Amino acid sequence: MIDKQRVKALAFDFGGTLDSPFLHWMDIYIKLYNQEFDFNLTADTFRPIYVRTERMLDYDKVIQPNFSLYETQHMKASLHFKGFAEAGFVKQASPELVNRAAELIVEYTSHYVHAAQPVLELLSQKYPLLLVSNYYGNVAKVVEELGVGKYFQSITDSTIENVRKPDPMLWQLAIERAGFAPNEIVIIGDSMKNDIMPGLSLGCQVIHGIPQSEEAKDEITTIRSIDELKELL
Repeated sequence: MIDKQRVKALAFDFGGTLDSPFLHWMDIYIKLYNQEFDFNLTADTFRPIYVRTERMLDYDKVIQPNFSLYETQHMKASLHFKGFAEAGFVKQASPELVNRAAELIVEYTSHYVHAAQPVLELLSQKYPLLLVSNYYGNVAKVVEELGVGKYFQSITDSTIENVRKPDPMLWQLAIERAGFAPNEIVIIGDSMKNDIMPGLSLGCQVIHGIPQSEEAKDEITTIRSIDELKELL
């Protein structure tokens, strides 16, 4: 259980936490692509394409700090569909397919971020909020576009800092810059590897967001909906 007497600020992950129902984005892409394009993607068939895309975006730094959510997802979809064409899922990565794929992801992301907005607004009246994300150098632009950037006292992006989760240093940088000690922070995230374990290693309290179908671990505070934070905090 969270010791509210110690809490002075909250640190949120973004991808998988505020923009989805605590699902990994690889699984979300599989679900949406299969539904929209009648693919038969599985984790085994999509993982190489997904991992290659993320590595290219990380190493090549082709996403600019001013890229919108749509521009970001269009770049990712272009690389996904290039992989789909090479694997035989489509004949070619046509502009129409890529555009629709980007639109799908924007619609999905927007839905969940907008659903989280009332909770962020309520919590921001009680605590300073920090955002800490493995992103592409433009997470500040994306959350501002989605209408929730105003709730965060600081935004820490892995590409800008040149350090990525699960390295706890990304969380530590955000916490120290905001002027807090780790034991004054609650980290809220969907990833055990990237959010929860690094948070615990620093001495933070943690809240693990898990999908509805997943079993909670008794020793860690868990939620299945962002709305549950209103009661916990």
